[in-house]
Amino acid sequence: MAGGRGAPGRGRDEPPESYLQRQDHELQALEAIYGEDFQDLRPDAYGPVKEPPEINLVLYPQGLTGEEVYVKVDLRVKCPPTYPDVVPEIELKNAKGLSNGSVNLLKSRLEELAKKHCGEQEGWRALTPTLKEVQLW
Repeated sequence: MAGGRGAPGRGRDEPPESYLQRQDHELQALEAIYGEDFQDLRPDAYGPVKEPPEINLVLYPQGLTGEEVYVKVDLRVKCPPTYPDVVPEIELKNAKGLSNGSVNLLKSRLEELAKKHCGEQEGWRALTPTLKEVQLW
């Protein structure tokens, strides 16, 4: 997605993107990457972003789908209005085939990554490869 703050191709005289514009671009990227495993949980989820994102991503072991999946977890992320400059709330739900310890470890790792990438342009794009790695359980 070209056109972010500090991104190549943006002139110095152009204003930086608003939080809502940045959030909208990230939602589009996540939907493109995760397809039907991406769900926008906001009541008015269609069209441009008008409120901070609240999403659900279904994470599976990489390469498995359908009936052969015995491990999965829903990653729910609720972003504050000033995301990505503030860390989002992260919650893991509906874990299947994972111990409580594994779920807690995964949540801790994701929270650490969210803090590490806080404030970055398109922070979820930075986290996406890591989310795919997490799917390797």
